[in-house]
Amino acid sequence: MKLSKKILAGVLGVAMVAMTSVSALAVAPGYSDYGASDEKDVVAGETLELTTTAKTGVTVEVAADVLPEGVKKVKMEVAAVDNTKVADAIATAEKDGFKNVAVLDIVLKDQDGNPIEKLNGKVTVTVPAAGNQNAVLYIADDNKVSDMGAKLSNGYLSFETDHFSYYAAAEKVNGAVDGGNDNVQTGENNNVTIAVVAIMFIAAAGIVVLSVKAKKVRAK
Repeated sequence: MKLSKKILAGVLGVAMVAMTSVSALAVAPGYSDYGASDEKDVVAGETLELTTTAKTGVTVEVAADVLPEGVKKVKMEVAAVDNTKVADAIATAEKDGFKNVAVLDIVLKDQDGNPIEKLNGKVTVTVPAAGNQNAVLYIADDNKVSDMGAKLSNGYLSFETDHFSYYAAAEKVNGAVDGGNDNVQTGENNNVTIAVVAIMFIAAAGIVVLSVKAKKVRAK
């Protein structure tokens, strides 16, 4: 009986380790690590490219003439948004046919650290697409969501906007996405499937071993 308990404990331990690995694989990459771009000087007639220093790869391309008057330097900051804070918006998005929603707070700041909320034209924003994410949603203050018509290319989603607020990368279900269906990254899903199969195999092997040992103990 003691031997059987030890074997069972071992099988459960292996299964727990494997499940931890699956959890790590299932988490959408790129949305737990954010940062800020370097601060850049605004030069008339030039387009600035601001990219976060973290591994998120969030980029904003902004022409100098779309910035408000008086802005001499600009930087971008990106932060994760707790989904519980935008639960109503996420519920609306899911009702509209979106899932795997990851909300971003993207902010431009001037030389004094003040947020630049309104621009004089559009800028291009690029965010990484995790898993099967193929769309970007704008989340308004009243929790309404709007599809930004983002383009998916090589694992990144690009869209245009004239102001900054909450935006969410998401997976659009049963809907075509212009210019990028064949670029959707599916490697993470494949890894999860393989890990699940491995867990099932380990668990089955453990049960067989446990049964054999139990029979031997009873025979004695």
